[in-house]
Amino acid sequence: MKCRCLFNKIWFDSARKTNLNCYGKFKYLIMNCKYRFDVIVIGAGPAGSTAAYLLASHGYRVLILDKSTFPRGKLCGGLLTWKTVKLLENIFQTTTEFLKSIGVITCSTFKYQVVSNTGTSFKSRLDYPFHFVHRTAYDAFWLNLACRAGADFRSGEKVISLGYLNSEGKITTDKGNEFWGKFIFGADGAVSKVRGWLASKNFIHSDWKSNLATALEVLVPSRQTPALPDYPHIYFGHIPWGYAWCFPGNRFRAIGICGLNAKAGRFLRNGYKTFLDSIPISREHIPTPASHALPYGNYLTNPGYGNVLLLGDACGLADPLLGEGIYYAHKSSQLAAEAVERFYFEPPAALPEYARRLNQVINSELKYVYIGRQIIFSLPGAWPYRMLTSLLKIMPKKCEETIQGQRSFKWFRPV
Repeated sequence: MKCRCLFNKIWFDSARKTNLNCYGKFKYLIMNCKYRFDVIVIGAGPAGSTAAYLLASHGYRVLILDKSTFPRGKLCGGLLTWKTVKLLENIFQTTTEFLKSIGVITCSTFKYQVVSNTGTSFKSRLDYPFHFVHRTAYDAFWLNLACRAGADFRSGEKVISLGYLNSEGKITTDKGNEFWGKFIFGADGAVSKVRGWLASKNFIHSDWKSNLATALEVLVPSRQTPALPDYPHIYFGHIPWGYAWCFPGNRFRAIGICGLNAKAGRFLRNGYKTFLDSIPISREHIPTPASHALPYGNYLTNPGYGNVLLLGDACGLADPLLGEGIYYAHKSSQLAAEAVERFYFEPPAALPEYARRLNQVINSELKYVYIGRQIIFSLPGAWPYRMLTSLLKIMPKKCEETIQGQRSFKWFRPV
């Protein structure tokens, strides 16, 4: 039905705009079908690939555009919690055993440790394991599934402008191509060009920069770091309003630090050095860190404008305390795809439906994480880190189940 509607639209457009005979109309139709889509997804990370997979597998014509050539590197701790694994099972009908067998999941562990530079620490064993992925393989896997479901993919093609004409989105790329879509999904990360375009036109308003963080991160070969533990460590106290981490992997360890720009930006480099000095690793094995932006409490309650919907990091969807973003990338894409399917023939209603579900399912949780972070990090001196370790010691299972997604951040209620 959707393909027939697209066919009819282009056919009658050709009749209205040109004086072509039937052969000319058919040629016009073929030429334009190549560049017209139900949904254009900008960004081929987990958010973009999930949305494309869901819509393409249901018969929608989907185009994915990404400025990078895949597979491409992506710095990220790569943590999959219980809620992420359950969501992947629901969307893709896949299992952790399968993801391990093909090398997407590189490490799983039941242990973890939280360490403070005040000398306090907390170590425990989980009821359900943390899984870790290498983002190059992880992102490529979901993108491949989206393409196999029927989505078109163009890599190495950068979007340079976004516009509207007759209620359709018009995308222009650096290769001179123009694409038209009934819906546009902005899944192009924390430094989103799509969100920037909406903001520049005053279509969306948010205090984006005040809750943006910067991360410094490196991937170090595991064989060069034998003294580091084979389970995740989270470190507090090396930087205000932030944290550091050391995550395991079968080939690489992810080592990094992040902090809220407005509060900790000027301390980031020194905090990174003091953090490295506190762990058993030789500096000669540490490459120069790469930096990247990280949403850290700037989630949008108005996730787009018109037929443009923002997903994942582009919508600021990440945990405001620990920075987890993979789950929110997949979940926001599921909600956006469902809204488009429900209101495909009423496009103006899709965004309000997506916003309603996003605020109900995701932002209602992130709001309480944000409040908790503000309270904890506003405490003077070493009190933030003492409070965190005290919470873990007093109610370890509730804290662990909340991080895993088995409890809500709102008063630790079961979900």
